[in-house]
Amino acid sequence: MDSPVGFVRRRLRDKLPPLLPAAPASAPAPAPDAPGTLGFRPMVECTQCGTPGRPEALPDGLCRSCRTSAPADTTTASEPPAERDVATYVGTLRELLRSP
Repeated sequence: MDSPVGFVRRRLRDKLPPLLPAAPASAPAPAPDAPGTLGFRPMVECTQCGTPGRPEALPDGLCRSCRTSAPADTTTASEPPAERDVATYVGTLRELLRSP
């Protein structure tokens, strides 16, 4: 072997995969929500009754019938739990973890 660089260059050139033909440029895909297309249209369900519908028809995750039947939330922000309430809650959780 006279030239290691030439040997490696030749081996690399011989092992290269063949060149792929250039792909023809295609038109961009239409938007999924464009009218008249068969694109993907996401569907969601109502969080209360499970009725399927489009995201625009289910604001806040509720369908029209569940929104009208749900009472309006007129309460103010809830008070943070007191120290004794947290201790009681943690104690209850620890008892549940100990039970088989």
